[in-house]
Amino acid sequence: MASPATLGLRAAGACLAVTAVCLAVPELLPADAGRPERLTAAGAALVLAGAVFWFLGRRLSGSLAEVIAVARAIGDGDYRHRLHLSPGGGLAALAEAINHMARRIESHIATITDQKTQLEAILDGMREGVMVLDAAGKVRVANPALRRIAPGAGSVAGRRPIEVAPSPELQLACDRLLGDGDCPPALAVEVELGPGRFYEVSLVRLGREPAGQSHEPGAVLVFHDVSETRRLSRVRRDFAANVTHEMRTPLTSIKGYAETLLAAAPELAPEKRRFVDVILKNANHMSKMVGDILTLARLEEEPAADGPEAGGKAAAGALPRARADAAAALADAVRECEPLAEARRLVFDNRLPEGGLTVACDSGQLTQVWRNLLENATRFAPEGSPIAMTAEPDPAGGSVTFGVLDKGPGIPPEERQRVFERFYRVERHRSKTPGSTGLGLAIAKHIVERHGGRIWVDRARGDMTGAAFHFTLPAAGPDDGAPAPVCLGPSAESS
Repeated sequence: MASPATLGLRAAGACLAVTAVCLAVPELLPADAGRPERLTAAGAALVLAGAVFWFLGRRLSGSLAEVIAVARAIGDGDYRHRLHLSPGGGLAALAEAINHMARRIESHIATITDQKTQLEAILDGMREGVMVLDAAGKVRVANPALRRIAPGAGSVAGRRPIEVAPSPELQLACDRLLGDGDCPPALAVEVELGPGRFYEVSLVRLGREPAGQSHEPGAVLVFHDVSETRRLSRVRRDFAANVTHEMRTPLTSIKGYAETLLAAAPELAPEKRRFVDVILKNANHMSKMVGDILTLARLEEEPAADGPEAGGKAAAGALPRARADAAAALADAVRECEPLAEARRLVFDNRLPEGGLTVACDSGQLTQVWRNLLENATRFAPEGSPIAMTAEPDPAGGSVTFGVLDKGPGIPPEERQRVFERFYRVERHRSKTPGSTGLGLAIAKHIVERHGGRIWVDRARGDMTGAAFHFTLPAAGPDDGAPAPVCLGPSAESS
């Protein structure tokens, strides 16, 4: 492509050549030509030079005017305009470059328009509500499903999320996501937008612009309707709670009559006494299962704590911040499990650090977690072996990791996620775990997660070779209160 300097040099060269020819014309006249003839020749040459200059200038001006007109049309959004200049001219390369640019822009705009049409079709067909926020936290775009979720909001563009979906928790999550503080790129919050209308909102921050750009990131909010799931979950919990509650009375009668028969009829034949022992044993087992199911129902009714391990979910009326001495809770659990351990000559090895560890958890519920894990270990640990209880504070993360380790057969890797499901038991050990209800680990999982922690199982290391159950709890802060302990019911057994 010819540069402006090259075009200028070409024009200047043409002008100099024409001027030189015009000045040389009088010298070409015969020597005897008079002054008038010479002046006439010089004037004619100057007129010719002027005509040439005018022609070149007009041609260049016309080409530039066409370039300017096409550039303005492209700038105004009409990408169909093209330059049609004479080939070989000084601006031919410039014309080809502008035409190429127009073709590329037209192709990109067509692609963007096509993608926008597809995106609008996807958003319009989604059942989930979608809300797009700008950097200022104002609604930029919303799909029809969101307008159905918030029918009274009217036009949502330019409004704050709380004006569209009246939920303080949602607005706080949006402010946190778009703020300058240290916040993960994605959050989740569950909100209630009416009687029985629950939505799980996923918030994702859009990627930041490259350095030097003036635009700030926004966010995308997706509203998932979980009302039916919540309703069915409540129906299931209510059904389980009602059925188990109704089972208590007949179970109490069965246990009472069986105990009365054993106490009042010592002269019973051995075979009859064995039958009554089986009745009493199974009645006690069913009574424990009823208590465990009621405990799970109560735990599921409680809101989850808002913490880093809870996935960033906020719940209205979250659990109060309680304080519990981990060592004291463990001591209570050990006292309750000592009869089981003594029957199999097991030794509890307390490896908690001296000085005490205070965690943000209800003391009674922490005792139940310890008890369920210890009862689980006493069933699978070999006779005469130790069971270790450990604790590792993490000051940087603001949490404490506890563990219960044994020398039993362990849990296969493919079943480590499922052992916390209710009623799940590892098949190859089922016959060796009489009296197990399969609910103890599920109860422990609910308690830990509702206090902002997590629980998992791994293979023990070091001097312990069996299963290693670990759980984390937030370390207690200086402002954590100590509410009254919550009674969760009778002791639960694990898988």
